[in-house]
Amino acid sequence: MGKFIQYSTKESQYDGPFDSKVGWSAAGMGDLFVTDSGKLIAVDGGYLNDGEGFVELLEKYSDGKKPVVDLWIITHPHGDHYGAIKTISKDPALASRIEVKKFMYWFPMEFRDGNGKPGVLAYGIRDMEAVAAVFGAEYERPYLDQKIKIDEMEIHFLFVPDDCSILDTATGHPNSNQCSLIFTVQGSSKKAMITGDAFERGLYMALWRHYRTMKCDYLQLPHHGLCDTGVMSFYQKVNADTVFVPISIAGDRSMHSDMYACNPKRDANLWAEANAKAVYKAFEGTAEVEM
Repeated sequence: MGKFIQYSTKESQYDGPFDSKVGWSAAGMGDLFVTDSGKLIAVDGGYLNDGEGFVELLEKYSDGKKPVVDLWIITHPHGDHYGAIKTISKDPALASRIEVKKFMYWFPMEFRDGNGKPGVLAYGIRDMEAVAAVFGAEYERPYLDQKIKIDEMEIHFLFVPDDCSILDTATGHPNSNQCSLIFTVQGSSKKAMITGDAFERGLYMALWRHYRTMKCDYLQLPHHGLCDTGVMSFYQKVNADTVFVPISIAGDRSMHSDMYACNPKRDANLWAEANAKAVYKAFEGTAEVEM
């Protein structure tokens, strides 16, 4: 039986101050899908300090063999998502423990900074080109509505950053969360919705384009379940029985306190949790479900 695993990042154990100025980014994110035959599909991985932990996760699900990752998807170029693979690539001892066949990501050069200057995501492209070179891995840029089959699992890209004129006007400062990929993974019997750190415009566009096929068994809440993103109509259409939240101890406490009361995005995220039969939070430990 195929599996979906939410990795418990080191920073998910953060239990310090948390508000709009401190602690906000603490969490990281890493997921792993394992097909019926044991093929590996990785998503992000976590912070720089998650490199060895994520390698150990890959080894755990490789039945004693050297892990071979058929596909590694990076949702967007933030350090708490692609930091782990950077660490792995820069440590020969860690890099030698795994193989990676292909990376998929899209960091659009058209995305602009707060002054309207394009190319703000060039650093991520440079980093990932260096990573791919270490493993001799292929690179493929995903496209809208693309479907990829790996054994019985089918990946379907619902949102890609193909029109930055819609995205880079959303905030007064550059934030690559606007570019986060959104996709589903359909297994033999279950379907998962992966949102990375998607902000509202990406979530809305995925919903508008695919509203008839949004229903999923599993939902990963965007941007660690924090209240700067969250779309009620998106969650209602997904209507997931199980919700995964890559959040820290401090982040979870704050989101459930009065600190962000009356925030509609927070309310949407809390609705998704309340609507589910099971909720897995990263700080509680690595979680596994069947696909």
